[in-house]
Amino acid sequence: MGKKLLVIAIILGLCHSISAQSSSTTKDDSSSHGITFNKTIHNFGKLIQDDPAGCEFIFYNKGRSPIIISDITASCGCTVPSWSKKPVMPGDSGSIQVLYLTNAPGTFEKEITVFSNATKEPLLLKIKGKVIRK
Repeated sequence: MGKKLLVIAIILGLCHSISAQSSSTTKDDSSSHGITFNKTIHNFGKLIQDDPAGCEFIFYNKGRSPIIISDITASCGCTVPSWSKKPVMPGDSGSIQVLYLTNAPGTFEKEITVFSNATKEPLLLKIKGKVIRK
């Protein structure tokens, strides 16, 4: 009976250790880079062909160092991102403006890739909607 209790205690201890390690890893990952966005997807809904549309993604510096956006690329030439080149200080916010050129009718989903010193991997933003003929 004593051996069974010892085995159960060891198993419970291991489970608790793994659980604590998982939750601390999750916590560290979510706050490690210090950049958060108000949204990562913008749905334009229906747009009229040849009537460009824009949206804004706001990001916040939750870290301890200035955030510098070094580059932003779009998945096609119909998506034009722009942003301030100034560093965003801790506690401040910045924005990325995206202009979508509605030349072609149909459903669209485009990616905007954000490169910064806040993360090792680039961050992805998306826009989507449907362009209808005039």
